[in-house]
Amino acid sequence: MGPFSFPKEERLLDRSDFVNLNRSGTRYHTKHFIVILKKNESGITRLGITAGKRVGNAVRRNRIKRLIREFFRLNKANFPKGFDIAVIAKKDASCFDLRRIEEELGHIVCKTKFRL
Repeated sequence: MGPFSFPKEERLLDRSDFVNLNRSGTRYHTKHFIVILKKNESGITRLGITAGKRVGNAVRRNRIKRLIREFFRLNKANFPKGFDIAVIAKKDASCFDLRRIEEELGHIVCKTKFRL
């Protein structure tokens, strides 16, 4: 697969992974997102996305999740290596486009020096 793919091993899929990350990960807040990071043993950066009912109906929740996945896929080289990352969308995130997601999440994920 190419460098811009999003294979299954780069996804957080199990509930236990989300629970572990939520309990012991480091949180970074923006106005519309919460980003939780935790070092993993696999050396692969994995992404999980949560968008609850407060974000909007199913169409809006799926759209914001698609846009966050696209942001991850395009900026994978800038993400820290060997981390589990969960992105939680807050209430007003459903009106975003890819450019606004890059602005808001980009400075946290790509430019912040993680102290873990």
